[in-house]
Amino acid sequence: MGKLRVDEWRDGVNTRLEKIAVISTKQSGEISHIKETTDEIKILIKEQNGRVRSLEQHASAMKVVVSGITIIFTGLIGWLFNTKG
Repeated sequence: MGKLRVDEWRDGVNTRLEKIAVISTKQSGEISHIKETTDEIKILIKEQNGRVRSLEQHASAMKVVVSGITIIFTGLIGWLFNTKG
């Protein structure tokens, strides 16, 4: 191999290495952006889960109250029918 061909080969290798370095830097930036976004999503999901949990507790409390009122009302109606008959 002549010196000219060796120099061309080295230039080609250097060019490819520079391209790889640029691509690697872009990917690294994209990965950090993806990580930041997923961290934000995790925080939002935790907040939503807290809200959902609170709403489910309120719904359960309402079911208990409505069930209690229904039992009392049913008992009152049953007692009224038994006292008239």
